[in-house]
Amino acid sequence: MKRIKQSLLLIATLVTAGALLAGCGATVKESTEMNPRVEAATAAFGPGFSYMIVGSGNALEDVLFVGLFKPGQASDMSRQLHKRIVEAESKGMRFMVTGENSRKTSHVIIEALSLSPENGLPELELLYLGDQQFVTGIEESVKRVGGTLRSAPYPG
Repeated sequence: MKRIKQSLLLIATLVTAGALLAGCGATVKESTEMNPRVEAATAAFGPGFSYMIVGSGNALEDVLFVGLFKPGQASDMSRQLHKRIVEAESKGMRFMVTGENSRKTSHVIIEALSLSPENGLPELELLYLGDQQFVTGIEESVKRVGGTLRSAPYPG
């Protein structure tokens, strides 16, 4: 009986982890309609930027997501963000990133920028709208790729 319970617990854990991983690449939001975050970014940074909003499941999912990917590993979300940042930088466009959970958002930004070589994005102007306690880590990553960072606070 004890083995059955342990097996069921293991299966439940694996199913939950699989569901979380499957959703990791699908939680970057992009919208053409104005929302409060885009309006706040426009007020803080002015018009004329491309953007992505890093979505959030719930607190537990976000904690697991941040802890799941180790340095050198990139989530699907980070690869998608990297692709968009590279496209914007090559067109000379500013790029804004914000999210519903600033810890997760900063993690995704840092992962995404780690995919570029040192000084590989010299024209990048990254705009970060989020909790300012995460600016230092993001700024280090942006400087490493040769870009510049502007930030403004937003709760979340």
